[in-house]
Amino acid sequence: MIYKEIYIRSLLPDAASTELMYEIAACRADGIELVRFNISYNGDDRVIVDAKKTFSSLIRTLKLMKQKGSIQFFATSNSFSTSSTEAIFLFNKYSEVLSSVPKSGEGEEFIYVKI
Repeated sequence: MIYKEIYIRSLLPDAASTELMYEIAACRADGIELVRFNISYNGDDRVIVDAKKTFSSLIRTLKLMKQKGSIQFFATSNSFSTSSTEAIFLFNKYSEVLSSVPKSGEGEEFIYVKI
């Protein structure tokens, strides 16, 4: 298997970052190349604000992991809408996986991580 989809359960930034790092390490051990992390935030305004803080924290964690060489790169939903280099690479290399994966909806964000 080269692809795995994971839902981040925690809305607390530190706990979500720990969950993200653990899942990446587990996926690397299982030989998975591409991971999609889904962050869902339906509810009142407070939950949405917490989820956006969590999403920002996950991006910071991934940037640090990329600098250390723990991951190759990552792409967010914004990367796909702006056709970034990372998103184009993922479409070219994993087109069969990305065509069957659902797009993000209202109240949901995603991050693809290339291990």
